[in-house]
Parts: sequence; C-alpha cells; structure tokens
Amino acid sequence: MTPLRSWRELEPGRRFDFGTIALGQEAIIAYAREFDPQPFHTDPVAALDAPLFGGLVASGLHTMGACFGRIMGSGLFAQVSLGGSRIDTRWPNALRPDEEFSLEGEVLAAEAHRKRPGMGVVTMRYTGTRLADGAVVISMEGTQFLRE
Repeated sequence: MTPLRSWRELEPGRRFDFGTIALGQEAIIAYAREFDPQPFHTDPVAALDAPLFGGLVASGLHTMGACFGRIMGSGLFAQVSLGGSRIDTRWPNALRPDEEFSLEGEVLAAEAHRKRPGMGVVTMRYTGTRLADGAVVISMEGTQFLRE
C-alpha cells in the first residue's frame, strides 16, 4: 500500500482494502488466556455450553488487535500517524477459528485541526466482513490525528 504523505490526501468516501485475516484456534486460545480469559475463548469443550456462541469464538479484543495490526502494518499511515483519540467498536457477529474476513477502511471525515497547524483530524470506519456469509464481525469507527 502506498503510504500517505499528508492527511489532505484523504477525503470522505475514499476506501482502502487491507486484505483478509483469519485467527486460528491456537492463537485465539493463547490470546484469550492472557487477555480475555473467558471459557468461550479459552476452552473448546466448555465453549460448547456458551449460550450465545455454542462453541469457541475469538475475543473481540483479539479481533480488534489483529485489525489494528493489519492497518498499521500496511504502511498506509507510517509517515503521517500521530495517534488517535477514540475507537468505537462493535462485534455484531462472532468470529470462529479460521474464519476468514476481509478488512476495509473508509474515510468518513477529514479536516484541519482547529488548534494545531499542520495536523489533520480524520474519522475512519473499519469493517471486517466474514467471507463465507458476508456477516460483519467487527466495525470500528475512530479518530486519527495525521500530519500535513
């Protein structure tokens, strides 16, 4: 992906394709044991009794981290990123081991920072869509600060 040189290259409606992601069972369990130790994330047998899921599912936090890693690892923001101030996240459908999902970003807003010259405030929406059935497994909307 070609790195941005300035936040001004972004305009509402512009989209980015970050490819596909799949989280394997071992990775799901390892992540959950350390950061989200709930039986439906850590134990495939106990997860069968989980009333909402009926089986092992990835932690939403793991899914979010994998998406963030893919976005930042793409290099798109490497030259301009100054951090962010929020990420509102939803997980409308569970993600099971090895289910592949596509990750796309869309610019919702981009404007100059009111108080800091040379900085832009960009609102992005990132959506993860399961390839098998088109279900959204994660939706994140956040504010990023980017260099001019």
